[in-house]
Amino acid sequence: MKHVFLINKFSLKEDTDKVTQRIIDVAKEMNLDFRIESNSEDWSTEDILRKYQDRNDIIICIGGDGTINRTLNAIAGTKNILGFIPYGTGNDFYRTNKELLDEGINKVDLIKINNKYFINVACFGIDADIANEEEVVHSSIIPKSQRYNVGIIKNFMKYKPRHLKVKVNGEVYEGDYTTVALCNARYYGGGYKIGTNALVNDGLIDVYIADKLSKINMARLILGMKKGKHENDPAMKVLKAKKVFIEAKDRITCNIDGDQLSAKTFNVSCIKEGIEVYYNQQLIDEVLKVRKR
Repeated sequence: MKHVFLINKFSLKEDTDKVTQRIIDVAKEMNLDFRIESNSEDWSTEDILRKYQDRNDIIICIGGDGTINRTLNAIAGTKNILGFIPYGTGNDFYRTNKELLDEGINKVDLIKINNKYFINVACFGIDADIANEEEVVHSSIIPKSQRYNVGIIKNFMKYKPRHLKVKVNGEVYEGDYTTVALCNARYYGGGYKIGTNALVNDGLIDVYIADKLSKINMARLILGMKKGKHENDPAMKVLKAKKVFIEAKDRITCNIDGDQLSAKTFNVSCIKEGIEVYYNQQLIDEVLKVRKR
């Protein structure tokens, strides 16, 4: 089984060369059978991974949650295994993995939303607006650890709740909502613990629906999310389901693991243990040493 390191030049930017060399050095030290691939303006992640559709390799993407999402969607349904080295803005799926996954290969639930997949969190409402704020998320001036917080400040005062119809377990919840989050894993926004008790292999989606709130109460809820203490907030509904259906009056854009999906209706279902994920903390630590140099 080959370790295929997929480097996202758009995430690494000026670090691309030194990270590439570090991967070569570490892979040789660990006696891995490996290959390095990298995207470009003319050669996308999807283009690269078409070559591996009929293989059984470990595809290790180097980048952030958006890189993981694009890799996931390219290999879903194949025999390839998803691996990662966190080198992005939020690295939220990695946070969950440190808490829940064993070293080696793990079977993890896969969530399908319309014709795409995600493995971490899909969100609608203010948190989607924040995550979709391209100028902030990809800023070279704002520190990575502060980009979500800056996004909150930028969107907080102007935000208006979304009118949504959410069907969960046969019940329909309709109203003006501050946010709706569908969680397979636990974190989003660079460390906000939205899916407090979510498990990545229980065959269920953890659903969070926050009612329309005043600005003061919205701030309270956001602070609660940061500490993972929002489940007891009176404005928050917490549910678990295998399937969820969401409908908006007009076309809206949600955020799925750092990527965007626009539609008027969203059909969401959990595929239990739908993908295998490779977690190797030693490999991650060794490659990331390049950041300290």
